Amino acid sequence: MTHIFITGGTGFIGSQTLEQLFREDHTVSVLVRSKARWEQIRKQLDRLSSNGREGSNVGNERISPVIGDLSLPCLGLSASDLALVLKADVIIHAGGPMDIRIGESEARAVFLQAAEEMLNLASQIQTSKGLQHFIHIVGFKSPFTADNFHNPAPIIASLEQDSPYERMKILADLRIRQGAQQLNFPLSVVHPSVLIGSSEHGDTQQTGGLGILVRATARRLMSITPGGNSHWLPLFHINHAAEFISALAKESNPVSQTYYLLNEKKHSPSMTELVSVIAKELRVSKPWGAISPKLLSKVLGSPLGRKIGIPKESLDFIVDVNQAYPLTAAQDMQRKYGLEHAVNASIMPHTISDLDFRLVHSHPQAEGYLRGKRGPLATLERVGSDKGKAPILFVHGTLSGADCLLPLAEQFPESSVCLVDLPGFGRSPYHHRPDVIEGHIESLVQAIRSFETPVTLVGHSLGGLLAAHAYARVPEQIHRLHLLQPALCSVLRRYRSARINEAALRMLRAASLRKQLLAQSCFTDISDIPPAYVTYVLAELQSPRVRKTTAETLSALTRAESFTQLQPDAQLLQEASILWGTQDRALHLPERFRSARTVEIAAAHHFPISHPSLTAQLLRQQGL
Repeated sequence: MTHIFITGGTGFIGSQTLEQLFREDHTVSVLVRSKARWEQIRKQLDRLSSNGREGSNVGNERISPVIGDLSLPCLGLSASDLALVLKADVIIHAGGPMDIRIGESEARAVFLQAAEEMLNLASQIQTSKGLQHFIHIVGFKSPFTADNFHNPAPIIASLEQDSPYERMKILADLRIRQGAQQLNFPLSVVHPSVLIGSSEHGDTQQTGGLGILVRATARRLMSITPGGNSHWLPLFHINHAAEFISALAKESNPVSQTYYLLNEKKHSPSMTELVSVIAKELRVSKPWGAISPKLLSKVLGSPLGRKIGIPKESLDFIVDVNQAYPLTAAQDMQRKYGLEHAVNASIMPHTISDLDFRLVHSHPQAEGYLRGKRGPLATLERVGSDKGKAPILFVHGTLSGADCLLPLAEQFPESSVCLVDLPGFGRSPYHHRPDVIEGHIESLVQAIRSFETPVTLVGHSLGGLLAAHAYARVPEQIHRLHLLQPALCSVLRRYRSARINEAALRMLRAASLRKQLLAQSCFTDISDIPPAYVTYVLAELQSPRVRKTTAETLSALTRAESFTQLQPDAQLLQEASILWGTQDRALHLPERFRSARTVEIAAAHHFPISHPSLTAQLLRQQGL
C-alpha cells in the first residue's frame, strides 16, 4: 500500500486525481486550507461510493486531510500533520490557482515559494526513508526539459515579458528539477495542455482556459479568430489527465521523465475550426476572419482591450501549428496502462454547453447530486435509499432547467432521481434538428433508453408534452407517467415569431420577468415566485444558446402540428396521471386528454416550482 501526499486536492486537476486515487488501494493525505474544504471533498467522494462506483466510504480514513496553505512556511502544517506527511512514499504536487491574472507577489508565493517548501518536505522524506516518486504538475508551455535545465539563464531571460502566473509556474518547474537532481529522487514532470471536462459527460469545473474562448464567442467577440488556421489550442480531458497521474503513482520503479499531455495536432481543430464549433453550439454567427496573436495581444493589452475584458494572457495557450511537442514518453505510459488520451470530439458540444452554463450562473453546484449525461442530455443524478424503486426522471419546461425542479426531487429521498436539461437549456447542447419539438422528443427518448430499467417519468409544462410523446414511442421503458400542467395545446400566438421572442427575452429584467410570469398566470401572486427561480431564469437568458432555443421552442408551441400528432390512446389515458392547475389562464387541458386520473388543483402553471411539497404529496397520491 502506497502512502501519497497530494496538494491541490480541491482544484480541477487535484480533485479529479483524488477521485482516481480513491479507487486504488492507497493511503492518501490531502493538503486542504480548512476543514470546510475537506468536508466538500469528503461528500464528493462519498457520493462516488454511494452511486455505485468503485471505492469504499471515506469514513475509513484511508484518505485524510492535512490543514495547510501552499503560500506558508512548511505549508503551515501542524506538528501532527507534518509527521503524517513525512510518512509519504509519493508526492503529487498539483497545487496552485488557475488564475492567469494574479500578481507577481501572489504568483511567487503559490508557485515558486511553494516549490521550495515542497522540496524541503521531499528532502526530509528522502533523508529519513527515501522518497519513491515526486510527481509535479506544471503546464505544457514550460520550456524546461531534462536537457536544458542545467543552463537556465537564457530561458529565464526570455521569460521577462511573460505574465507573473506563467513565469512563476515555469520557475517552479526549474526549481523542482534542480532539487530532484540534488536530492537524487525520481521526478515526473507532467505538462497537461488546456484541460477540458470529462470525456464521458463534459462537466468542466474550471472556467479558465477554454472557458475564456467560450465567453468571448458568446459575446460575439470571436468573429475574427486569433491565429486562424495557422494556430491551434491543445486540449486534453481532465479524467484522462487524472488517470495518467494515478498511473504514475503506481510505478514501482519510476524514472525521471517529462510527460506532455495533449491531443495530437493532426487530430485537433485549428483555431478557426474550434471557434466555429463553439459558435455553432452557442448559436451565434461563425467567424469570418483571422488576426495575428501578437497583434491581438497588443490590442488586448491596451485600454480598449481591457474594456473588452479578454485577458491578453489567455493568448499564451494558443500554439503555432508548426510547434511540436515530444509525446513519446506519455504515449509509452498510456500504452502500458491502457489509458485513453484522444479528445472525444462527440463530447465537445457538452463541454461547451457546460462552460456556457457555468459562466452565466454564479452558483452552479447542486449539493448532493452528480453531474452526468443520459443520451444527449446533461443530467443531475442522486441515488435513493430504496434501490428497488423505479428511478424518477424529471423533465422541465420552458424558462426552466433541471436545477429548477431540484426542490421537487428532494421530496423523494427514497427514490433514485435524474433531472435532465432539455436540448439547448441548462447544460445540454442543442439538438440542431430542423423540427424543434421533434428534436426535443427524440433527445428525451434517447435519455430514457439509457436506463437499464423502466423509469417513472414526470414532466412539467413543455416537459409534460415531451413526456407524453416519449410514452407513445417507448411505453415499455416507462413504469409510470405523471404530467404536471402539460402543454398539450397551442400557446398564445404572440410567441409565433422566434426572432421577436429572442429580442424580448434579451430585454428581460427582474421586474419585467416577474410581471410577465404573473400576466401569463405562471404564479398566482408576487409572493408565489421563488427568488431563486427569477435569478436562475435571468442568468440562463444571458446565454445566446438558451435565448435562441427558448425563442424557437415558444414559437414551435404556437403551431398546431406540435400537438395534433399526439393522439391519446386508451393505454396512455389509463396509465398517465395529470395534475392540472385551474388558475392557469394561458393554457387549457384538451378534453381528449382528461381521464379518471386527472386531478385539478387551485394553482397556477408553475405549481411544481412554487409548491414542490404539495406537488410531491399529490404525486404520491397518484401512485408515484
